Amino acid sequence: IDAMALPTFSMSEVAKHNKKEDCWIALYGKAYDLTKFGKVHPGGAHLIYDNAGKDATAVFDPIHPKDIMEKLLKPSLTMGNVDPASITAEHI
Repeated sequence: IDAMALPTFSMSEVAKHNKKEDCWIALYGKAYDLTKFGKVHPGGAHLIYDNAGKDATAVFDPIHPKDIMEKLLKPSLTMGNVDPASITAEHI
């Protein structure tokens, strides 16, 4: 996916998608819609849904290869880039 073609969201926009039925998670500066993926996540749905609307890079990074999203997720689930300046402690 060409990063320049994706829209850029503020973290406060990502944070609005904070429910099991509407679950976006920021990882490595990109927002992903993991609403449906959560149900099939090998580590358990709760790990996805507990991080809905947050930047989960810090909890994700130690246990996943960085390129796993590109391998497992359809490109359409990459919603866009996240403005790094908009990520604050409340979002992590």
